[in-house]
Amino acid sequence: MSKPLETVVLTLSKVVFRHTEYMQLSDFLVKKYGFTTIEEVDHGISETREVTQIDRGGVVIHEESKAPIVIEEVGKKTSSHKVYEGSHRDAKIKIHLLGDIVQTESLMEISNEEKYKVYTAEYQMIKLESDSGYSLQQFLEKLVGELGLSIGSQGWSFHRDPGT
Repeated sequence: MSKPLETVVLTLSKVVFRHTEYMQLSDFLVKKYGFTTIEEVDHGISETREVTQIDRGGVVIHEESKAPIVIEEVGKKTSSHKVYEGSHRDAKIKIHLLGDIVQTESLMEISNEEKYKVYTAEYQMIKLESDSGYSLQQFLEKLVGELGLSIGSQGWSFHRDPGT
Protein backbone atom coordinates (compact mmCIF):
# COMPACT_ATOMS: atom_id res chain seq x y z
CA MET A 1 0.00 0.00 0.00
CA SER A 2 1.43 3.38 -1.00
CA LYS A 3 1.62 6.40 1.26
CA PRO A 4 -1.37 8.79 0.90
CA LEU A 5 -0.51 11.94 -1.04
CA GLU A 6 -1.48 15.36 0.21
CA THR A 7 -2.11 18.31 -2.10
CA VAL A 8 -1.73 21.77 -0.64
CA VAL A 9 -3.93 24.44 -2.23
CA LEU A 10 -3.47 28.18 -1.82
CA THR A 11 -6.39 30.23 -3.12
CA LEU A 12 -5.88 33.94 -3.81
CA SER A 13 -8.65 36.36 -4.70
CA LYS A 14 -8.66 39.90 -6.09
CA VAL A 15 -5.03 39.74 -7.23
CA VAL A 16 -3.57 42.76 -9.05
CA PHE A 17 -0.51 42.30 -11.29
CA ARG A 18 1.18 45.44 -12.65
CA HIS A 19 4.27 45.49 -14.90
CA THR A 20 5.94 47.56 -17.59
CA GLU A 21 7.13 44.60 -19.69
CA TYR A 22 4.71 41.67 -19.21
CA MET A 23 0.99 42.04 -20.01
CA GLN A 24 -0.21 39.25 -17.70
CA LEU A 25 1.04 37.17 -14.81
CA SER A 26 0.97 34.12 -17.11
CA ASP A 27 3.44 35.81 -19.51
CA PHE A 28 5.76 36.44 -16.57
CA LEU A 29 5.46 32.84 -15.31
CA VAL A 30 6.20 31.36 -18.74
CA LYS A 31 9.09 33.65 -19.71
CA LYS A 32 10.74 34.20 -16.31
CA TYR A 33 10.16 30.86 -14.56
CA GLY A 34 9.69 28.43 -17.45
CA PHE A 35 6.12 27.41 -16.63
CA THR A 36 4.27 25.57 -19.38
CA THR A 37 0.69 26.04 -20.50
CA ILE A 38 -1.57 23.08 -19.70
CA GLU A 39 -4.94 24.62 -20.59
CA GLU A 40 -6.27 27.96 -21.83
CA VAL A 41 -9.98 28.54 -22.25
CA ASP A 42 -11.29 32.08 -22.77
CA HIS A 43 -14.97 32.93 -22.67
CA GLY A 44 -16.72 36.27 -23.33
CA ILE A 45 -14.43 39.20 -24.08
CA SER A 46 -15.30 42.90 -23.89
CA GLU A 47 -13.05 45.88 -24.67
CA THR A 48 -12.97 49.56 -23.66
CA ARG A 49 -10.81 52.57 -24.62
CA GLU A 50 -10.43 55.78 -22.59
CA VAL A 51 -8.18 58.86 -22.83
CA THR A 52 -7.76 61.10 -19.77
CA GLN A 53 -5.51 63.94 -18.68
CA ILE A 54 -4.16 64.50 -15.19
CA ASP A 55 -2.75 67.69 -13.79
CA ARG A 56 0.97 67.64 -13.01
CA GLY A 57 0.18 68.98 -9.51
CA GLY A 58 1.90 66.39 -7.30
CA VAL A 59 3.62 64.42 -10.08
CA VAL A 60 7.41 64.82 -10.10
CA ILE A 61 8.83 64.58 -13.63
CA HIS A 62 12.36 65.15 -14.93
CA GLU A 63 11.46 68.15 -17.04
CA GLU A 64 9.57 71.29 -16.06
CA SER A 65 6.52 71.30 -18.35
CA LYS A 66 3.11 72.77 -17.70
CA ALA A 67 1.32 70.43 -20.15
CA PRO A 68 -0.95 67.81 -18.51
CA ILE A 69 0.01 64.14 -18.51
CA VAL A 70 -2.09 62.20 -21.02
CA ILE A 71 -3.09 58.65 -20.16
CA GLU A 72 -4.64 56.39 -22.77
CA GLU A 73 -6.12 53.17 -21.38
CA VAL A 74 -7.25 50.16 -23.37
CA GLY A 75 -9.15 47.65 -21.28
CA LYS A 76 -10.20 44.07 -21.88
CA LYS A 77 -12.33 41.83 -19.67
CA THR A 78 -12.14 38.08 -20.16
CA SER A 79 -13.75 35.21 -18.33
CA SER A 80 -11.31 32.33 -18.45
CA HIS A 81 -9.71 29.23 -17.00
CA LYS A 82 -5.99 28.94 -17.59
CA VAL A 83 -3.67 26.34 -16.08
CA TYR A 84 0.14 26.51 -15.94
CA GLU A 85 2.64 24.05 -14.53
CA GLY A 86 6.17 24.58 -13.32
CA SER A 87 8.38 24.00 -10.33
CA HIS A 88 9.96 25.84 -7.42
CA ARG A 89 12.40 24.35 -4.91
CA ASP A 90 12.09 20.94 -6.60
CA ALA A 91 8.32 20.85 -6.05
CA LYS A 92 5.82 20.84 -8.88
CA ILE A 93 3.40 23.77 -8.82
CA LYS A 94 0.19 24.06 -10.79
CA ILE A 95 -1.35 27.53 -11.15
CA HIS A 96 -5.00 28.06 -12.15
CA LEU A 97 -6.15 31.52 -13.26
CA LEU A 98 -9.93 31.40 -12.81
CA GLY A 99 -12.88 33.68 -13.47
CA ASP A 100 -12.78 37.25 -14.69
CA ILE A 101 -9.50 38.84 -15.74
CA VAL A 102 -9.60 42.59 -16.31
CA GLN A 103 -6.60 43.83 -18.29
CA THR A 104 -5.63 47.42 -18.97
CA GLU A 105 -2.80 48.79 -21.03
CA SER A 106 -2.02 52.38 -20.04
CA LEU A 107 0.14 54.61 -22.19
CA MET A 108 1.32 57.59 -20.16
CA GLU A 109 2.59 60.45 -22.29
CA ILE A 110 4.70 62.73 -20.13
CA SER A 111 6.15 64.68 -23.07
CA ASN A 112 6.70 64.12 -26.79
CA GLU A 113 9.84 62.08 -26.04
CA GLU A 114 8.77 60.46 -22.76
CA LYS A 115 6.10 57.74 -22.89
CA TYR A 116 5.55 54.78 -20.58
CA LYS A 117 3.37 51.66 -20.95
CA VAL A 118 2.00 50.06 -17.82
CA TYR A 119 0.15 46.75 -18.00
CA THR A 120 -2.32 45.86 -15.25
CA ALA A 121 -4.24 42.62 -14.86
CA GLU A 122 -6.78 42.06 -12.09
CA TYR A 123 -7.57 38.40 -11.42
CA GLN A 124 -10.77 37.28 -9.73
CA MET A 125 -9.11 34.10 -8.42
CA ILE A 126 -5.77 32.32 -8.62
CA LYS A 127 -5.35 28.80 -7.26
CA LEU A 128 -1.88 27.36 -6.62
CA GLU A 129 -1.46 23.60 -6.02
CA SER A 130 1.55 21.57 -4.92
CA ASP A 131 2.55 18.69 -2.69
CA SER A 132 4.71 21.18 -0.75
CA GLY A 133 3.10 24.00 1.20
CA TYR A 134 6.55 25.41 1.94
CA SER A 135 7.35 25.68 -1.78
CA LEU A 136 4.02 27.40 -2.44
CA GLN A 137 4.61 29.91 0.34
CA GLN A 138 8.18 30.63 -0.81
CA PHE A 139 7.08 30.99 -4.44
CA LEU A 140 4.26 33.39 -3.53
CA GLU A 141 6.63 35.48 -1.37
CA LYS A 142 9.05 35.62 -4.30
CA LEU A 143 6.29 36.78 -6.69
CA VAL A 144 5.00 39.40 -4.24
CA GLY A 145 8.55 40.67 -3.68
CA GLU A 146 9.49 40.77 -7.37
CA LEU A 147 6.21 42.07 -8.74
CA GLY A 148 4.56 43.85 -5.85
CA LEU A 149 1.43 41.75 -6.36
CA SER A 150 -1.57 43.03 -4.48
CA ILE A 151 -3.67 40.23 -2.97
CA GLY A 152 -7.17 40.84 -1.62
CA SER A 153 -7.42 37.61 0.39
CA GLN A 154 -5.84 34.18 0.59
CA GLY A 155 -6.77 30.83 2.04
CA TRP A 156 -5.03 27.49 2.52
CA SER A 157 -6.62 24.06 2.16
CA PHE A 158 -5.28 20.52 2.16
CA HIS A 159 -6.58 17.51 0.27
CA ARG A 160 -5.48 13.96 0.99
CA ASP A 161 -5.60 11.25 -1.67
CA PRO A 162 -6.06 7.92 0.14
CA GLY A 163 -4.01 6.12 -2.54
CA THR A 164 -4.52 2.51 -3.43
